[in-house]
Amino acid sequence: MKLIKYLFASFVLLFSVASCDPVSQDPPQFTEQQKTLLVYMVANNNLSSNATGNINAMLQGYLPTEDNLLVYLHSTNSNPILLRLYRDERGAAAKDTVYRFPQRNSADPASLTSAMNVCRTMYPAQEYGLVLWSHGTGWLPKQYYGKTRSFGQDAGNEMDIIEMAKAIPFKLNYVIFDACLMGGIEVAYELKDSVDYVIASPTEIFSDGFPYRKMMEHIFKSSTQLQAVAQEYYNHYNDKSGSSRSATIALIKTSELDNVAQKAKDIFNKYGHNGNLDNTLVDTTAIQKYYRDQKHWFYDLGGLVQQLAGDDADAFNKALESAVIYKAATPEFISVKIDPAKFSGLSTYIPSSKADAELLEYYTKLRWNRDTGYIQTEEKQE
Repeated sequence: MKLIKYLFASFVLLFSVASCDPVSQDPPQFTEQQKTLLVYMVANNNLSSNATGNINAMLQGYLPTEDNLLVYLHSTNSNPILLRLYRDERGAAAKDTVYRFPQRNSADPASLTSAMNVCRTMYPAQEYGLVLWSHGTGWLPKQYYGKTRSFGQDAGNEMDIIEMAKAIPFKLNYVIFDACLMGGIEVAYELKDSVDYVIASPTEIFSDGFPYRKMMEHIFKSSTQLQAVAQEYYNHYNDKSGSSRSATIALIKTSELDNVAQKAKDIFNKYGHNGNLDNTLVDTTAIQKYYRDQKHWFYDLGGLVQQLAGDDADAFNKALESAVIYKAATPEFISVKIDPAKFSGLSTYIPSSKADAELLEYYTKLRWNRDTGYIQTEEKQE
């Protein structure tokens, strides 16, 4: 504990007293550990109490003694802080505030970049992981229809996935989305060069979030076991009853996504009516959906391709199976039935024939769309 306080004091001194002579000409020494995990909690919204509950759950579970479990916490009516959670020399759970950020909007991409850089400077490691914790609505543009949240919600601000990918300042081993509807091909593909693995849900996630009391053991106890983390999430909700027995989850290996995109491009070129693909080409009632309340932006990716190509989808299906290395779903998510035979692990957008131009124009900017030619606007086709 004394070492942490000393390092923090040195860090603040070097970064805040530029006009004074430093006590020492030598920079502070930060010891590299094996792992650093940052849980980035954008909780300056109606999830603030859930953030507190999740942090308490972490303190009740497995805590590292040398590796770094860090929490960026921005709750209501306060400035963000960086916490370090660990087990001290006596074996007791401990929580230190190791950095205080100035007033900021945590849904601003610059805030995510800043927090990650502070963590890398103060807690360098051979492996970095990130949990993005807040509201979420997948690939959708910011404030679409004034209700959705691409990722995060802080004073009405949001971060879309294009901004998010650019905001990640260094390569990550994994990203875990503790946020709704982030388990789409559009999200994973946008992040494929920034992260090796993605854990996300194509449906919503309850505000209780991931089972933090149990999952940290799979990250810190030995080699990182991401499949066990995903399984822990599934088991946590599958053991419940009634509508609380609701969960979908997938683990995606991003190095396989280029092949998925190539195989999808072949299908879209052959069966997508030259970039005019819409839901008149497929029977969407036969494709697994992941939305409720008429928010019809999330269908099963494998189901879409199967509808388009039939037996010609075999090569795509093999590529998708190589990318989605673990998936699990309860029989339903609240009111949405989940057919295991139709659950590929990743969602996608299927535009209606009446899809508005704003949404289509935004979608064409996504890397998934650019690399597959899935949807083209009339302007791009001319």
